Amino acid sequence: MNGQRIWRISLFPVVLLAMCVFTLTAAASGPMSNEDPACGAADPMLAVDAECPGAESPAANAAAVHAATTTRPGRVADSLPPNCRLHAGAVFWTASDWLLLGNALAADPSPCADYYISLPPLAADKKRLRVLQDDLVRALGPRIHPVAEVTLGGLTGWANWVTGAPGRTWFDAGVEFRKRMADAGYRFDLGETWFLNEFDRTTARDEAPYSRSAMSDLVRGLYDGGGTLPAATGIVEIGIAYTHQNIPDVAQYKEELKGWLEDSAFWQEVGPKIRLLAKETYPDAHYWAVAGSSRHDRTDHLTQYMEHLINLAEAGPPEIQDVREFLRRAYMSLGSATWAARGPIDPCVPNPPFSCGHGWTMIPLNEMLRFVSEQVYAVRQFAGIHPQGAPAGRLGFSWQPTNNFNLPAADWEAAKQAIAARLASAIHYAYREGGASPEGACSPPGSGDDWCTGGDVTGATFTDAWQIFDSWD
Repeated sequence: MNGQRIWRISLFPVVLLAMCVFTLTAAASGPMSNEDPACGAADPMLAVDAECPGAESPAANAAAVHAATTTRPGRVADSLPPNCRLHAGAVFWTASDWLLLGNALAADPSPCADYYISLPPLAADKKRLRVLQDDLVRALGPRIHPVAEVTLGGLTGWANWVTGAPGRTWFDAGVEFRKRMADAGYRFDLGETWFLNEFDRTTARDEAPYSRSAMSDLVRGLYDGGGTLPAATGIVEIGIAYTHQNIPDVAQYKEELKGWLEDSAFWQEVGPKIRLLAKETYPDAHYWAVAGSSRHDRTDHLTQYMEHLINLAEAGPPEIQDVREFLRRAYMSLGSATWAARGPIDPCVPNPPFSCGHGWTMIPLNEMLRFVSEQVYAVRQFAGIHPQGAPAGRLGFSWQPTNNFNLPAADWEAAKQAIAARLASAIHYAYREGGASPEGACSPPGSGDDWCTGGDVTGATFTDAWQIFDSWD
């Protein structure tokens, strides 16, 4: 899609809405709607897999789809082109449009990257997997991997399964999930795995419902599958709740995080079982799109927030060296590619008053394209400055486009395609062969484009609150 087309899409009236709504996010833990986004999709296979009213039985289609899309034998070769500076691992949490995103990544891939696309469970029952979507994602290419989301919250999530019958444990939940993955045909030999949503504030505080012992047992079950399945390291998210960019008491959160990092027994138990540890850090455009700001200033403030956990760990005492080494191997930030999230214009919760969900991205399309580009730039630059530590080639994004602008269907589809294509290109050229550098996220070679020119949101201002994570004290 050329720049002129993207500019035309973005020239619609933008009204900053002054009401926060709760949307389905990776951090959500309350009851969720049974209406599956797939039921409104044009692809009939999505409706089949989600068991939408009037759709055919998934059993009638699963065998044919599986046979047609899983002919690739054996493990993907571990070798990369010899001049890859980094082996990129790009993780995407999705709530909808995962095939649209996957097709964009497949159309513009980095030869130095593996892509991991999470697939949400069924909306009507969060314990049930979508039995066709892993095949469709797998068919996109040998380095595009479906991963199955383990959803804990909600009335039908795994937390209620644990408490719903006598004798069930969190370990049992992990084992049962692995069995369901095996039944659905997930290929661990191809790099596919589980995606735990999520460690949250109760884990950080070691409180119910997701205490550290509970999460340790769950991760152990997910890892070893009860001893009857191959051991499989997986992806774990640390949720966004109470850690948004505009929380009122960053110092209190820092103290909670320090206490968690000091729990060496917990990290020694879960660390070897976690392939990637993704901290949800969804930047807010109110703290990025400062009129007249330089790329340097915007990047500094993005980095202070998105890398705050690893910054704190690196500043920590010798006693947390084992935790620090684990984070150097596994840590990554999960930024936001979720457009038109309404976020904190009014408080989403009454006390304390701070953002919910994915923050605030009610910005014109062209500014969203710059926003995702500068997030990739910031992560890649941080990796270059810290070559012996995190995040190396690891980066990720949430993907839940939400049409809060009420665009016509064709414009909305084109906008999603534009964001996915810009994200794919930014990752490709920031993590490409040869002279890959952060600049590739902004300016694909030979394009003449510069996607890192910043935005301009009325009233936007930088926050320096996250600088305190540069020191332990």
